[in-house]
Amino acid sequence: MADRERLLQLLQVHLVLHPPPTHTEELLTKLQGLVTNIFWSLDGVIELFTSLLKRFDSKQTKEDLQLWLLKMLHCVEINYITPNWKSTRSLIELIQDTTITDGQLQQILGADTDKTLDEIISEIEQQNSVDKKLLSDAKQIVLEVNSQLKHKYKLTSVLQKLVAAVKKTMKITPRLTQMVSWALMALSAKGRLIQVSTGEGKTCIVAMFAAFRALQGHKVDIMSSSPILADRDFKEWQTFYKELKISVSCNINKVNSDLKKCYDCQVVYGTSHEFAADWLRQHFGREDIRGDRPFQCAIVDEVDSLMLDKGCHTVYLGSEMPALQHLNPLLAHIWYTVNQYTGKNSFKLGPKAPFHHIALESLSLGEEDQSTILKLAEVSGLIEKGSVDALKQDPSLFPQITANISPEKLAAFYETIEDEYKTCHFVLYSQDKDLVKKIHGSPQHDDSRTTVSLLLHDGGVCQYIYRDNESLLRAVKSEIMNTLYFTPCDLREGRTNCYIPGFLRGLVDSKIEDWIENAFHAQTITKDHDYVIEGHGVVPVDFKNTGVLENSMQWTDGLHQFLEMKHQNKLSDMSAVTNFMSNVGLLHMYGDQIYGVTGTLGQKVETDTLQKIYKGITACYIPTFKRRKLFEVQGVIVNDEDEWLQKICDVIRAQTRPTTYRGERAVLVICETIRRAKAVHQALGESVQNKVFYISNNMDNRAVTHNGITAGKVIIATNLAGRGTDLKVSASVNSAGGLFVLQTFLPLNARVEAQAFGRTGRRGNPGSAQLIICSEHLPETLQLLVLGRGLLTLLRDLFTLVPLYRDQFERQLRIRCSGQDDTDLSQKLSKILSSRPNSGVELAKKVRDESVAEKLKDYLQSVIPKMKMKQELFIQYLNFIDDFYQSNSNQLAESDVSALHEFWGMWLFMNDNDKEPSDVQKNKLSSDLERARNSLREGHSPLSNLHHYTLFGNKLLKQGHFKDSILMYSRAIELDHCWAAIAFYNRAFARLAQQDNNQDPDCIDQALEDLQEALKSVELYCLQQDLVYRYSKAHLEAEFMTVHTRFDHHQNTRYKVFLLLTVNIKEAIGKLTKARTIGGHVKVRKLSVFFLAPISDYLPSLVLASGSASLLRSTDQLRLQQLINHSAFDIHHELHWLMSLGLTDVFVLDTRFSLQGFFSRLGRAITQ
Repeated sequence: MADRERLLQLLQVHLVLHPPPTHTEELLTKLQGLVTNIFWSLDGVIELFTSLLKRFDSKQTKEDLQLWLLKMLHCVEINYITPNWKSTRSLIELIQDTTITDGQLQQILGADTDKTLDEIISEIEQQNSVDKKLLSDAKQIVLEVNSQLKHKYKLTSVLQKLVAAVKKTMKITPRLTQMVSWALMALSAKGRLIQVSTGEGKTCIVAMFAAFRALQGHKVDIMSSSPILADRDFKEWQTFYKELKISVSCNINKVNSDLKKCYDCQVVYGTSHEFAADWLRQHFGREDIRGDRPFQCAIVDEVDSLMLDKGCHTVYLGSEMPALQHLNPLLAHIWYTVNQYTGKNSFKLGPKAPFHHIALESLSLGEEDQSTILKLAEVSGLIEKGSVDALKQDPSLFPQITANISPEKLAAFYETIEDEYKTCHFVLYSQDKDLVKKIHGSPQHDDSRTTVSLLLHDGGVCQYIYRDNESLLRAVKSEIMNTLYFTPCDLREGRTNCYIPGFLRGLVDSKIEDWIENAFHAQTITKDHDYVIEGHGVVPVDFKNTGVLENSMQWTDGLHQFLEMKHQNKLSDMSAVTNFMSNVGLLHMYGDQIYGVTGTLGQKVETDTLQKIYKGITACYIPTFKRRKLFEVQGVIVNDEDEWLQKICDVIRAQTRPTTYRGERAVLVICETIRRAKAVHQALGESVQNKVFYISNNMDNRAVTHNGITAGKVIIATNLAGRGTDLKVSASVNSAGGLFVLQTFLPLNARVEAQAFGRTGRRGNPGSAQLIICSEHLPETLQLLVLGRGLLTLLRDLFTLVPLYRDQFERQLRIRCSGQDDTDLSQKLSKILSSRPNSGVELAKKVRDESVAEKLKDYLQSVIPKMKMKQELFIQYLNFIDDFYQSNSNQLAESDVSALHEFWGMWLFMNDNDKEPSDVQKNKLSSDLERARNSLREGHSPLSNLHHYTLFGNKLLKQGHFKDSILMYSRAIELDHCWAAIAFYNRAFARLAQQDNNQDPDCIDQALEDLQEALKSVELYCLQQDLVYRYSKAHLEAEFMTVHTRFDHHQNTRYKVFLLLTVNIKEAIGKLTKARTIGGHVKVRKLSVFFLAPISDYLPSLVLASGSASLLRSTDQLRLQQLINHSAFDIHHELHWLMSLGLTDVFVLDTRFSLQGFFSRLGRAITQ
């Protein structure tokens, strides 16, 4: 006996000195997870652990204790067994029953039945959000249908009919939760929003409720979260509606004739975007699309996203405003100027400039004082004597003269200036590599002095330092305005001057600061984060909410154009908004008949916000039909991106590799941006073979959405894989614990987080989720809070005994594994678990939720009123247009309508002022529109846009009113001769056509004069086009300057069109000169403007179009968009632009000899 005890003691010593591989840390993590994530009490976990130890002892098995414990705890975890869980007995009772095998115990824990009607109703009652009488009625209706009881309610027979139709056509039986949801909506006289967890069958609820309203005689509009889902649901449920004799259609990708038939149906599926766009086509575009379809009932899928996250999302119909292309030189000038300003931490540096130029500017002195400053520099010894005269003779000597000037010498000179002029206070810095240090700048005592901060360099050059946005904007604006001119004006020498038509001056004055700010913003936002580059150009990404690539969206106020210059894409023209409909505006048309379903209604502050915006609606939460088994692993915040990537890769590898107690799982990694998704993919490298991207709705994602998610598979995604994505998880993955969702950032709000985690643990299947956050990706304020919490945790850990307890627990567990059973593990475990880990994630979530509440408050108090005001102004404009049509017997010229739309768009541009009361804005719009109407009646342009007069002239010329058309062209020329190339051109040929084949000499002379002036004006177009090209490329590195980009092709085509017009004008001048010389006349032939280009220029587009014939007939909007934006079609687009400015036709002249004309010409020469 003594030998046995000694042997055991030696074995214990050996185990302490040479411990075998252990799973203690993993075991403690699982036990801690019961406390933090499944809400077991500390005593409950201790009791569970003790019961498991006793069960293991009773088994008398050779299994490893730790591995067995992990297997059993894993089963508790993946089945989300709470302390209150019960089947026939509690978990503790089942564990203590040694007649039940481990396999049977695992089966019992994994088995789940659907909830009863009483359980469902009881859970809803606990919310206190549904009227008790209404809930009781709903329960009775469902009970009568489900139990085949005698009908007490009329709705029972309706529900029975709908359930029968679902069974017959869809081969499924609606669940109790779906029937309860339907009953609550059907019994609600006003709108109701219900939360139905993801995977619980929202589509069935929507279809059944839509059918109910349609059977009542109402028109029902179902708004899905995406066009793909709308089309899918319509096709899947078409037979259901047919069974009930309800007409149904979908408004996605339909032409106008099909849309009319679509809106005649009782039920229409679609997206809010399409419903809003079709309303705009009807009321703004005056197309008969919707007929007289009323807004009687809206059913919104993912209702929280549409009403809150995308409430401000606004739909626009494209409005052609060709005159805004005149702004491209200014935008290019802004982009060029902004790129001269570089960022250094918390400040911006202006362009480098000679010291005397900055001194002159700082002191507000004129150029005539330049020699004074230089003489002062000479006297002070900054530059050698005689330098002033040398610089006067040859300014290019400046680098040579100032080569030996150090920042310290320059600082001494600025101190001299400071003492001499006493108007400036200089704060001076120098730079040594990346370190910027102050070398002059004592505290300023004289408040009248202007403070000027400068960074000094070797060689006598320096840069302004801008520490605030206001001074930066002022400096950039001043620099731009120095070379900006509004026409008509005299054109100056040089290639750096920017010319803008005078009628755009008001727009420029009101918007130039916004454009400058957006140019700086374009520098900071990044590709694969805020936007992507697709075949059709720059595409914004809704990375914060849905991860969707918004192909049809363009940013406003120049931001889109600056990004196109940044990436050398085809340069689009800025557009003015002339029509719009927000989601809030659209939904308000349905009054209180808005019904919605979603997996995430959100927190109370969010439902309260919804109820304040949409009066009369109520909200409630529907329980899941089975107990949900989503286990949320403790979240982690790491300090830097390298550590963040490493942690993500470690978790992915751990989950996709089998263990002794489970098989391989699959992982869905949701990243904030495409860029970070690519970084995760690269970091995983070859260590994970079975991985796939789900980051773009422009890609074929069927490998993710249609194929099953098998063991070991890793999906690297953005929020695109969140809301609305139904992943088909294989049985083997579910048996191993289900899909593991890894969210790698702090979501925008709790709803986005819940949507991501909702991809797993669906329909009663197990699943896990975890947040891994990089503190560097958080907002600065949140970073500081997390850092502070981290320091506190670090201090706490310095004095905690938990590590000691962990070591003791591990030693005692090893001893117990060796056969000793007298160790008190529960006491040590209690001390370990009582110290709850604090990763900072909860703090981050709390701060985020508080921020969401503040944003929603601002949304209610500021954003919504502004949006409503803008919508009311638009309705006012539509009423004005209707009245104008009626007063003109519904016959308005296209040029008049275009002029009014442009006037309204520019009015909005320049009157975007939410500080003015609504009645003031409405009165102002009313009077301005009346003035616009009077201008049109008098034959004037409401905006004084010369191109409108050209278009008016074309209308008259087409009607054969030569004299009146010439008058209109003359008005355009008088308004702004600088840009009147087309007006000059058209006037010349109107005169020639008026006396076609029989022109008198005066007519030919006048036409020649007009064509010469047209040539000068085209030269200005070419000059400004050259400025756009040079300034848009100036930011590129030298090695990229020679790469031929999409931008190059587009700009070269635009320039080529001007050259083709120049050739046409010169040919006409040649023939008219010949006719004048020989006393002849010309025959005018008119051709479409598209004949301006040779047939060879159209061949690439013809080849491309012929190869894409099937695409042209398809409804694939993305591929059509990419085809239209192909470089082969650039020539078409540029000629169309000329056409929209008034060059609808080009003219070809044939010179004819006239004997009478020859003698007349001879006579005139003799008399002269």
